[in-house]
Amino acid sequence: MNSVAYTVLMPSWFWLLPALLLCEAVLHRYATRQEDTGLSNPRTHTGILVLHPLLLKFSQRYTKQNAGGNVRRLVHWLVLLCLVTALAQPVRIGTRLPDPPRERDIVFLVDASASMLLRDYEYEGRRIDRMNLVLALLDRFVSELNGERISIITFADQAHTLVPLTRDDELVRAMLKKVSIGIAGRSSAVGDAIALAVRQARRDSNRKQAFVLFSDAALPTGMLTPGQGAMLAADAGIPLYTVAIGAASYSAAEQQAGGLIYHPANLDLLRSLAETTGAQSYQAGNSEALAAAITAIDQRERNPVTTQARYVRQPLYLWPLLSGLLIFTLYQLAGLRGGRRN
Repeated sequence: MNSVAYTVLMPSWFWLLPALLLCEAVLHRYATRQEDTGLSNPRTHTGILVLHPLLLKFSQRYTKQNAGGNVRRLVHWLVLLCLVTALAQPVRIGTRLPDPPRERDIVFLVDASASMLLRDYEYEGRRIDRMNLVLALLDRFVSELNGERISIITFADQAHTLVPLTRDDELVRAMLKKVSIGIAGRSSAVGDAIALAVRQARRDSNRKQAFVLFSDAALPTGMLTPGQGAMLAADAGIPLYTVAIGAASYSAAEQQAGGLIYHPANLDLLRSLAETTGAQSYQAGNSEALAAAITAIDQRERNPVTTQARYVRQPLYLWPLLSGLLIFTLYQLAGLRGGRRN
């Protein structure tokens, strides 16, 4: 059972009550002194004192008027208390709201060169190529994200932005299905892909950013070397995580590789690129290892900024406001009724 909590958003308004009470006390004391000064002292009075026979009735009427003044004063203070309470904005604390999405940008750099056709992974007892495994895991990874902006850069002979930074998960997953081997050529311009990602990331440098490179880095080409691209990312303060796609040795080569020359993943190069930017490198020796690498990257690059817990707030200022109006209305009606009797 959830406990009910109440609070006020602007409690400083309650300081108005003692301030007004102090002002009233000062004015009342000043008025009393004025009355004492205006009245003559019977002992020093040199005139004739006359006692009227109806003096007792006047005294009783004065007592009633004084009692009515006390009631009026009490009503005024009750109404004022209700108004000040409404100004203090009382609220009822309800259930906790979900945390806002993490402000984080993740750029996936996906190698689409011809070497991604090599089938050195096994899934459910059959061999699958490197690209299909990467795309399947990326699809699952994207579906589990919440609030991050995601971008996908594919590269081979050249680097191209497949999906610019977006929070539209459905768009990203739909575009992943369109990635195919040779979409950007046959070789692997790793350095150019990193440089393109850095150039785009500098447009919004206030957000937390991370690059994730999926490649075998077997035969890198391009205008920039992979090391030069990693230096650009390091200068921009962006970690470059590398995930080695493919086996680590030639022993995993398939007997019939479709005419492709088999090359294992260049683990040393990929590890060097990650270390240059202060990140880590992972080897996806199988589908489980690749999934674990993606999960580890997600955990390491979570936004460390903690947000204060937010709760549903139900405003309650209307109740003291209506209470004050009701008290004032009843008092006025009672006064009209008493006037009619008199």
